[in-house]
Amino acid sequence: MSFLNESANGLNAKVTALRAARDNRQPITAFSESEPTFTLEEGYSVQRALLEMYLAEGQELAGFKMGLTSRAKQRDVGVDSAIHGFLLKSQEEEKGGTVATKHRIHPRVEPEVAVVLGKTLGEKPPTLREIKAAIALTVPALEILDSRYQSFSFRLPDVVADNTSASGFLLGHGDLSLYGPELPWVGVTMKKNGEIIDTGCPAAVFGDPYLSVLALAKEFHKAGRVLSPGQVILTGGLTAAMPFAAGDFVEIIWPNETLSFKAT
Repeated sequence: MSFLNESANGLNAKVTALRAARDNRQPITAFSESEPTFTLEEGYSVQRALLEMYLAEGQELAGFKMGLTSRAKQRDVGVDSAIHGFLLKSQEEEKGGTVATKHRIHPRVEPEVAVVLGKTLGEKPPTLREIKAAIALTVPALEILDSRYQSFSFRLPDVVADNTSASGFLLGHGDLSLYGPELPWVGVTMKKNGEIIDTGCPAAVFGDPYLSVLALAKEFHKAGRVLSPGQVILTGGLTAAMPFAAGDFVEIIWPNETLSFKAT
């Protein structure tokens, strides 16, 4: 067997293992446990193969997400670098609705700032000014996370392979761009069953969530890819992720909007 075939077989095996873990709700051991040389580049190869598989099945791409953009989040999972993954349209949840736990292994939730693009990004190295001009909407959001690894434990290449633990997202309607340069300091409160669990602000994301979009656009440009109009970008968690279970009522409270759901 050639090296290329061995590499392809290894990639396919990881994709199959992650898919089975998600479908069967049976967590797997992080790949780096048995493969200490598993690299970040290989993790992104697995992630791209996952996306290709979902698209081939008829799923639609909704956009992308940045992960580990805050020190709180990096401490939460024991890593020190920002990463990115993809979002599917089927992962979008409804405001004020329910979020199922029966299809997830150990679900968590975190507040985020989301943007919706109005222009293409990545065709050339962007500036922050060009990033802001390309954004059509800036809204409150939350992300549902669900690592497919045992005990939510992994190294950086593992979580990248697992599409940065993406499992769902919910977009609000409040216009956060109205806060202008004060946006990084707008407070957000996370509650579970009426109890305040955590608080944060968008400054947790690179000091400014628009810098997160800039970082993603630069990565796409280097890879010869683009971000397209209409795509959603989750800029990164503002707090550590909060676990939830069936029966919990979750609220993410912004000054101009509250996002909530009941876990079932």
